[in-house]
Amino acid sequence: MRISNNIPARSTCLLVIMNVVIVFGTIIGAGIVTAQSVPSQSDGQYAVVQGDECVTIDPLGNGSQSVEAFYDYRTPNTEPRSYNYSSYGTTHLQEDDTSSLFLYEGRDGISLVLLHDQHAGDTAGGAVTMQFAGLPDAGEWVIEDDGYEGRDDEFTHDSTSSRITWVYTDGRNDGAVFRGGLDDDVELTIDPAFNDAADFRLYEGTITDWQVLSATENGYERTSLDMTEPIEIRSDGCPSLSVTELEIDDTVTTGESIAITATVENAGQRTVTTAVPITVDGEIIDERDVTLEPGETTTLSTTTTFDDAGTHTVAAGDRPMTMSVNGSGDEMVGFGVVAVSLAVLAGVLLVRYRQ
Repeated sequence: MRISNNIPARSTCLLVIMNVVIVFGTIIGAGIVTAQSVPSQSDGQYAVVQGDECVTIDPLGNGSQSVEAFYDYRTPNTEPRSYNYSSYGTTHLQEDDTSSLFLYEGRDGISLVLLHDQHAGDTAGGAVTMQFAGLPDAGEWVIEDDGYEGRDDEFTHDSTSSRITWVYTDGRNDGAVFRGGLDDDVELTIDPAFNDAADFRLYEGTITDWQVLSATENGYERTSLDMTEPIEIRSDGCPSLSVTELEIDDTVTTGESIAITATVENAGQRTVTTAVPITVDGEIIDERDVTLEPGETTTLSTTTTFDDAGTHTVAAGDRPMTMSVNGSGDEMVGFGVVAVSLAVLAGVLLVRYRQ
């Protein structure tokens, strides 16, 4: 099949004139550039906060077994039995000289699991003390490792707080599991003390790393924590305050005042207060403190001038935009040549059209 497209000459001339006018109008109107909004990624349900750092975590497990079966704490009185008083079900997650914590989704809901060192690993033992605050009333410590008569470990519990000190010898590991109330709103604080900072110690082994584990599509990932600072486990995710839109003039003249407008959004699940810097070429020219409720947005505006011609980068928060600054009196030269040329071309075509 052959398709032909026959257009009369007069129509062709009119189309050319219209295109010239459109191009001319586009040149005149190209003054404002608006940044595209970036969709916020989901924060996830749980987060671990330490100081200014926040990392989202996902529970391990799929709800198919109880956390007791998963942990598999063995003593001479369990079946199967062991005289090592350690967790056998978590050996794939244990590491030498490392204290780990994570959430586990078991048959009876979400649990907090703590593991210290590695069973049958290359360890000389260790000592760990942790103070827990904000434990849910509905929960309980379903596993105390160790939990036998005459143990060296100390477990002291109140209604919503606990203080636990673990001491263990070489080749063993210790830990605990708290279950209940963690499926609801959670603000749980853990204040650690390792090695000589623990309430007491009996063995010479040393913990050298404190980690939080999070489930991934292919298994899990580890994030190291500061061993001297407390953490908070929250159920409302990490703060997600971001600049979603930045609007400026893309071309201005030296000495000319320009407006900078930024849209800030809280896509997280809790109220956030933070400073949003506005910079030019990396130098802060303005900074605003912003407090936003979840889902709330606000607009920040400021002005600035440029003394130097050339290309400059304006940014609000972590959203940058590049703009051009022309020297005074020079910015219309190139534009004027193009505009005059287009006007002459349009006139010639119009005369030919009338003939």
